[in-house]
Amino acid sequence: MEATSVKAKKNRQPINRGNIILAVISALLAVLIWVFLSVTVFTDVTVDLYDVGIDFDLEGSYANLAGLSVISSDVDSVNLSFTGRRDSYQDYTNEDVHIKLNLDNVKASGAYDIPLIAESTKGDRISDVVMVPESVHIVFDRIDTKILSFDDGTLTVDMSSVHAAEGHAIDPEGLVVTPSQLVISGPRDYINQVTSCKLTLSGDLNLSESVNLTPSSVSLYNGSAVFEHPDVTLSTDSFNVYVPVYITKELPLRITISGYNDQIDVGSIDYTLSTESILVRSEDSRIEQINEINLGYIDLRDIYPGFVTTFQIPPSSYYTNISGIDSVQVSFDLEGYSTKRISLSNSQIYMINVPADYSVVVEQDIIRATVVGPADILENLDQSNFIAQINLMDYELGAASTRFLTAYIYAPNYPGVWAHDYTQVLVSSEPKPQNPPEQADDGQDNNQ
Repeated sequence: MEATSVKAKKNRQPINRGNIILAVISALLAVLIWVFLSVTVFTDVTVDLYDVGIDFDLEGSYANLAGLSVISSDVDSVNLSFTGRRDSYQDYTNEDVHIKLNLDNVKASGAYDIPLIAESTKGDRISDVVMVPESVHIVFDRIDTKILSFDDGTLTVDMSSVHAAEGHAIDPEGLVVTPSQLVISGPRDYINQVTSCKLTLSGDLNLSESVNLTPSSVSLYNGSAVFEHPDVTLSTDSFNVYVPVYITKELPLRITISGYNDQIDVGSIDYTLSTESILVRSEDSRIEQINEINLGYIDLRDIYPGFVTTFQIPPSSYYTNISGIDSVQVSFDLEGYSTKRISLSNSQIYMINVPADYSVVVEQDIIRATVVGPADILENLDQSNFIAQINLMDYELGAASTRFLTAYIYAPNYPGVWAHDYTQVLVSSEPKPQNPPEQADDGQDNNQ
């Protein structure tokens, strides 16, 4: 065993350090030679890039001056390879290459196959360029805009599924659309085909109050046909439609007869209206508290058998008249009534509410008037059944004067009889002296 071990030791060779050093030097030399050859002999490198975006800018071209725009293209990027110096191009990325359009042949609207040009964004020269595809198919056209407006009827609202609850109404004229205009943009030929836009409200709504609704769809139309094209764009597809819902109510009409004396029974005077009631609407719930419309007042002295007058239906801040009726005729047939002419003496003229510091004298001996009343009563009355009354509270007397004042004539014991006259009576008045001298009583009656 020992002899074998000694023999093995004799067969081992010592490590030759010189060989190791030589191997390292050889490797370094090989690298240096490769670098030298790459720089001096193999100077160019082929660069492959994928999905490099195409620049569709028309700036500086005739197409741009002609107002053309790119409407569509069949591709928006290319794959390319090119050759260039290794030291400059081996680190190139998509951002270092600019793919632009050769627009020399584009002079008018239409479809063109446009050659593509590849350039270095760093200013380097590239050669042997291979692009896939080499050209892009582009449609050019002029871009136009059109405004569709709710005010002019080119922007409309479809409310076929929106209804008002019982006792309520919706007025399409009261709709408010926000925004009220829609701007559409696209190729001129397509824009010219668009005639309107319709906003559709849906949901089978039964409304009892005013609401804001969002349309379920926004559709362009060419006449009655829906128009769709991907190159036509809308300034917005978000709208709000305010739908006013009104309370509707039938309101009776009436007039008020103004009597000049509490003894006149104005309630016994019948009249006829050409329209007894009108239909009104309101968004204000206070309309529920209004039960009639007063057309206005008629002075009793204007009324006589056969008298007819017309009232305009007054406007109101609470409601809107939707009946289509603007005026109402009022007639007083007064069947069974008649008129009579009477004369009253000075002694039948009375003044009330005479100021204590004034002297007032009637300067007329007789006044005449026409009275109205039921024929069977009026035929049994004469002037002795009537009086004339002047209410001085209606006047500012002031300094001494003589003027005509209005007298109200009626029959005190017959409340259904009145005077169809604005009877004027000549009256003089003057302030009483502060300290009047004593005067003999001559018994004269001055009707004070």
